[in-house]
Amino acid sequence: VDAMNARLDELKVGAHIDVTVFEWGPFEQSVQKMINGGDYYDIVFTNGSSYTRYVQQGAFMDITEKVKTAAPEMEEFIPDNIWDGTKIDGKIYAVPTYKDSSMTQFWYFDHEKVEKYDIDVKSVHTMDDLTPIFKKVKEGESAENPSFYPVMLTKGNPWNGFFNDFDTLGAGVQNVGVRIDDENRKVVNVLEDEEILHNLDVLRSWYEAGYINPDANVSEENYKGSFFGSGQGWPSAVKGWARGQNIKQYDATDAINGPLYTSETVLGSLNAISVNSKYADESLKVLQACNTDTKLRDIMAFGKEGVHFEYVEKKLDDGSGTREAVKVLRDDWATGWAKYTQASFFPCTLTVDEPDIQWDEIKEQNAAAKESVCMGFLMDISRVQNEVSACKQIFDTYKPDLLTGARDPKELVPTINEEMKAAGLDTIIAEAQKQVNAFFA
Repeated sequence: VDAMNARLDELKVGAHIDVTVFEWGPFEQSVQKMINGGDYYDIVFTNGSSYTRYVQQGAFMDITEKVKTAAPEMEEFIPDNIWDGTKIDGKIYAVPTYKDSSMTQFWYFDHEKVEKYDIDVKSVHTMDDLTPIFKKVKEGESAENPSFYPVMLTKGNPWNGFFNDFDTLGAGVQNVGVRIDDENRKVVNVLEDEEILHNLDVLRSWYEAGYINPDANVSEENYKGSFFGSGQGWPSAVKGWARGQNIKQYDATDAINGPLYTSETVLGSLNAISVNSKYADESLKVLQACNTDTKLRDIMAFGKEGVHFEYVEKKLDDGSGTREAVKVLRDDWATGWAKYTQASFFPCTLTVDEPDIQWDEIKEQNAAAKESVCMGFLMDISRVQNEVSACKQIFDTYKPDLLTGARDPKELVPTINEEMKAAGLDTIIAEAQKQVNAFFA
């Protein structure tokens, strides 16, 4: 923190910062408690439906005009459609993190087993395409390792990206949304969609066949060495996913979904300013420095130069020259304050392990991304806040069972729908439809 403040002095920002990091588990509760208790803060990380909820509680400052005067470089650096994705009733209440702001979903496989079982990764486009692969690998590996499962899921990380075909409108209820290409913009209960119900049946069939670990819906383990994974990223992100799983190499499919912009993909990382901040202009100047200055951005991401990281010369992947790269010396700082929550990716120096083309890939995906038919719309849940809270709790309760295949969707989905309807699901859908119609009129 001292190193960051020294850099802020060099940049003549006129402010210092202090940093408090909450644990991920109680993060939401900690922030809500801080806001409800009137605790003083200037800048806070937020995302998704939490952002819309806090705005409606009056917790965040309207920075629509202020950002233009206090942080003009940042205002220009972040693309207009990213700013637009944060707007509520036409106003901006947070600085969006310009990164992989569009959504692109990939599936990936352990290269060693891809070769061993002659898997054509690029022919995989749907969940049905995965079934024969999982069957072949399960049968082949079980002879030597009966506890091998092609798909490792956990309670906190069930099937990733399952509802990608729907824009959830910032409502905060995962099964309420509009199909991303539906020009009629009809708000639906996603758990009544035929394709979704089919994919839930496929997921269940994998669980019953032993392709998914049997404790998936209750496990809180951080499994390593997974044969298969599902993640949102960019083509070369598989290198990082492989390192995280202690796998030598992953082979990725072509994009399963995306690249796509929705207001919610933009809401994946935001930094908001308290409505009670005494230093709103200074806060925006600090955020501008964090989003545009490489030296400051590297300190935020990696720690203190000479202690946590050092700069080295790295040969370019194509052998045409060298580039400056970050070599991590110790990661105790970086594992505390998540890099994607801090500021834009693009000023950050790539590490020696990251592909030279990484930032270019992300920018290309953002540029190529299509927009959801509801891009720019965020639902105001103030009229249905109780119903949203109740339905969100119901969905979150059943989500580990639903998205790991641990329970039969033919029995579970009617239960979820019945409980949600009793809690006001139809009221939420009707209110969302009313707002969507008015917004796009």
